[in-house]
Amino acid sequence: MPAPRDSDPAHDDAAPAAAGATRPRGVRLGRVTGVELFLDRSWFVIAALTVVMYGPVLWRLYPQLGWVNLLLALGFAVGLALSVLVHELAHAAAGRAAGWPVTRIVLTLMGGHTAFGAVHSRPLPTALVSLAGPLSNVALAAAGTVGLSFVPESAAGPVWALAELVVLANWVLGVFNLLPGLPLDGGRVVESVIWAVTGSESRGTVVAAWCGRAIAAGVLAWAMWTGQWRQPAVIAVTLLVAGFIYVGAGQALKQSRLMGVLDAVRAGDIARPAVEFAPTTPLSTVDAAVVAVTGDGYRGWTPDAVARDPRRRALGVLDPALAARVPGPQRSRVAMGDVAAWVPDAARVTPEVRGGDLVRFLEARGLAWAWVVDGADEVLGVVHHEDLARYALRG
Repeated sequence: MPAPRDSDPAHDDAAPAAAGATRPRGVRLGRVTGVELFLDRSWFVIAALTVVMYGPVLWRLYPQLGWVNLLLALGFAVGLALSVLVHELAHAAAGRAAGWPVTRIVLTLMGGHTAFGAVHSRPLPTALVSLAGPLSNVALAAAGTVGLSFVPESAAGPVWALAELVVLANWVLGVFNLLPGLPLDGGRVVESVIWAVTGSESRGTVVAAWCGRAIAAGVLAWAMWTGQWRQPAVIAVTLLVAGFIYVGAGQALKQSRLMGVLDAVRAGDIARPAVEFAPTTPLSTVDAAVVAVTGDGYRGWTPDAVARDPRRRALGVLDPALAARVPGPQRSRVAMGDVAAWVPDAARVTPEVRGGDLVRFLEARGLAWAWVVDGADEVLGVVHHEDLARYALRG
C-alpha cells in the first residue's frame, strides 16, 4: 500500500505507512498494548476549540457551577481523545490480525492515526482494518446509549451531560468515518471495492478521493443550508473538517498519480549496474576494476561497487564520500568493506518488482538502496531511492 496514507477526522491511517517515517512531534504518552502512543501538539488546538464550543453550553445548563463548566468541557475533550484512542486501537488490533506490523499511534488535531510498517496488502484486509475503527466507536456509542437509558432522570446532572456528549461524539466519529470517501475510513472501503473489481489499487484511490472531495463540498453545503455558518466556533470546526478532507483527498490523488508512474517501471529497468567484490578487497583494486569497466567511451551509470558479508548477514555498497576521503597512497591498504554502507541482507529485490512496491519496500525499512538479484542470488544492480524519486517527478 502507498505510504503514508493517513487521514480522517477520527484517525489518519488504516493503511500501511512508512516505518522509517519521521518521529512524530509532541508528547510521548507511553505504550498501549505494546504500541507507542504520542499526543501531537496540534491536539491542544482541538481541545481549546472544544472548551470554547461546549463550555458556554454547559454554563447555560448549570449556571450554579460557574467556571467548573469549563473543566467539564475540557473533560469532554479528554473523553473525545479517549474515544479516538479506542478507534485507533481497533485499527491496530485488526491490522495485527491481518499480519500488519503496528509502529505507533498518534492523537492529533483531527483525531489521530495508526501507522503500520511494510505490508503487501490486498483489498479485503484493507477494508476490514479500515472498518474496525469506526465500528468500535459505533459499538461504544450503542453501549453508552443503552447504559444511559437506565439512568433515572433524577440523576441527571453535569456528569450525566458529559457522558451524553461523549456518547454523541462516538456516534459522530463512527458514522462520519463510514462516509464513502478518502481520507475517511469509508473511503478506504470504496477504494478496496474498486480495487477488487478492477484489479487496480490506484483506480480505487482515484474514485474514493473524488468521493472525498464531494463529501467536503457536502459538509460546507450543510453548514450554509442549516445556517451553522452564523456560529463562529461551529463554522471554524466545519471549515477545518471540510478542508482536512479536501486536502487529504488531494494528497491521495497525487500519491496515486505518482504510484501510477512508478508502477510502470521495474526494479531491473532502473537499477544502476554493480560490480561485486569481497569486503576485504583493497580500494585500489576496486578503483582499477571500475575504470576498466567504464573505459572506451562507456556511457551510463558508474557501476556501484558492492559486497556481501555472510557472517554479518549484511549487504554493502561503497560510499563514494567515504572512499573519496582515503588518500591515494593509502587506498591499497584500506578495504572496500571499511568504506561501504552496510544494511541487512534482506535489502534485495528481484528485477520484476514494480517501482511503487519498491518505494514502499525502501521507505518502510528506511533504506536508501536495495540490491537487485536474479534467481541465483547474483547481484544485477543497485536501485537507489533517489533514482526512483527522480523518475516519478520526471513522469
